Amino acid sequence: MEGLLDAGELPPLHGVVCNAGVHLSNALTTSADGYELTFAVNVIATHVLLRRLHAHLRKPARIVVTVSDAHFGDLRHTGGTMPAPHWAGPEIVSRPGAFDRPARIRAGRRAYTTSKLGGIHLVHEWARRLPDGIDIVSYNPSLVSGTGLARDAGRTLQLVMTWIVPLLLVTPLVDTPRAAGGRLADVVLGRTHAPTGSYVHRDRVARSSAESYDAAREEELWDWLEQV
Repeated sequence: MEGLLDAGELPPLHGVVCNAGVHLSNALTTSADGYELTFAVNVIATHVLLRRLHAHLRKPARIVVTVSDAHFGDLRHTGGTMPAPHWAGPEIVSRPGAFDRPARIRAGRRAYTTSKLGGIHLVHEWARRLPDGIDIVSYNPSLVSGTGLARDAGRTLQLVMTWIVPLLLVTPLVDTPRAAGGRLADVVLGRTHAPTGSYVHRDRVARSSAESYDAAREEELWDWLEQV
């Protein structure tokens, strides 16, 4: 795609959606280049992709990075199913085995919540560096049934996502992939008003966790990613 943009064979970009994500049952699985896979996909790959594409964006433009309210790691947002993130700097949390008992399901879940916190840190830092007219926001779809995200996250969470979450579709708490995709489209097309650097919870701007606002961490993450 980058080559086609360089050659003028594709029109200029006005939007980028970074929606890829993994959630594993351990914190030991590695990417091809040796990073813990959850962090590699949910944080490193996002930065690498944006590094390659951001110069092709033409104003007005918006970048959307899908995150998760699991980054709060509290009872209110996860129902006690997810542990709190444990940020110890990108050099550490990107390593396989960075969390206690890394072969356990709970470590995989902590790797996930930590990576989603890292995604919000990354959005904040990109927002400081992008030029006016090119915005970047975090998007939290909240609970979405039928995406397959939990297929590698352990049997208990698979059962919850397969049997319990679909029952909640009659409530405002859960969306189908189609509904969540529509909300995502509204965000990237600017139909959902959101200033650059903000956190969109489903269809409106909200506050992410108190921990997610840390300029020193965000700059450290940027500097580390620039060396990857």
